Amino acid sequence: MSGRHAPEWRRADRANRAAAPAGACGTPGDVLAALIDSVEGGELHVRPLRALLDSGRFARFAEIGLALRRAFRDPARRDYFIARLKPHLRYVIGALPASIQRHGMLPPEPAQPQPDALQLEQVSEAELRQWLVDDGSLIYGEFQRYELENYFDAIAPYVTPGGEMIDLGSGLGKVVMSAALALPFARCTGVELLGYRHAMAAERRARLLARAGELLAGLQPGLQPGLQPGLQPGLQPDAPLALPCGHAATLRHLLELDARIALREQNMFEADVSRASLVFIYSTCFAPLMDALAAKLARELPQGCLVSCTTFPLTHPAFRLLHHFPSNSVAWTSVFLYQRTGPADGPPPPPACLYAPDPDEWEARVRTECAAQDAASA
Repeated sequence: MSGRHAPEWRRADRANRAAAPAGACGTPGDVLAALIDSVEGGELHVRPLRALLDSGRFARFAEIGLALRRAFRDPARRDYFIARLKPHLRYVIGALPASIQRHGMLPPEPAQPQPDALQLEQVSEAELRQWLVDDGSLIYGEFQRYELENYFDAIAPYVTPGGEMIDLGSGLGKVVMSAALALPFARCTGVELLGYRHAMAAERRARLLARAGELLAGLQPGLQPGLQPGLQPGLQPDAPLALPCGHAATLRHLLELDARIALREQNMFEADVSRASLVFIYSTCFAPLMDALAAKLARELPQGCLVSCTTFPLTHPAFRLLHHFPSNSVAWTSVFLYQRTGPADGPPPPPACLYAPDPDEWEARVRTECAAQDAASA
């Protein structure tokens, strides 16, 4: 952020922005603040495990995961478990795959395992690698409120009013809806692969729009999106509205909220990003996908488009790093902001094993966790 004043970042132990007062709102600014507050929460949601694991690309996920978990829990097979995972450490988030841990996505082991239950020896290397990629995609993460406010403060100087913000892997829609409120984008679009998350985001969007209608109607009876006659002069659609990060907007920013927020249930690799002005990726669990994502964005994004990602950098030469926000500044993890400036057809760098742990150190950590599990089970 060379030449720009860096804001003082909010911290987890520091009070967040005061919540908007409950009840009726007296000004458009009050409405905006109340709507931003209403998007908070959702990260600790209940996941419909059975419906998820029985559907689509995850239909075999539970079967392979149970085979992996049985090998992990059996001391006699632990060496084999470690040997199978070692070639795929770039796909493992943490010491152990999340789903085989106590609070993971897998269902409980049947009291009497079927004699024909899948064994890890029957799982190919390609299947195991894909399982680990899917395991990472099932982990849900999002910015906490103070982190999201930090993020908007950080990118606001680079954002030009208008254009489209696209969130690839948008989850429950928190970033998409918050960005539509806090920043001057003409449109904010969320792309989410998992159907249950997309459905929850759609419900959250409906609640936000209903709340917006109630607050705007309370602000001025008869004030509804698209209806201009009879408004007081100060409440005309072109009345000025200050956004939280310093950008100027008008009341249309709220009146047209329905048209400005879109959600799609779609694979991010199939999403149309050709008109984006900012692509946001909460990529902390996307290590195996970063090279392919960078190649897609390099081919399809317009020149000048901004791209921000977390934890893992983009290494494709089409992207120029504008700023790196280290961990524990904007958020708990690193945040990178790039601009699409280089040629899309340039030679991409060789695939990088981003943050892959040292195999020997990883094995020592796993064996320590195994010993703790064995002691707890004794």
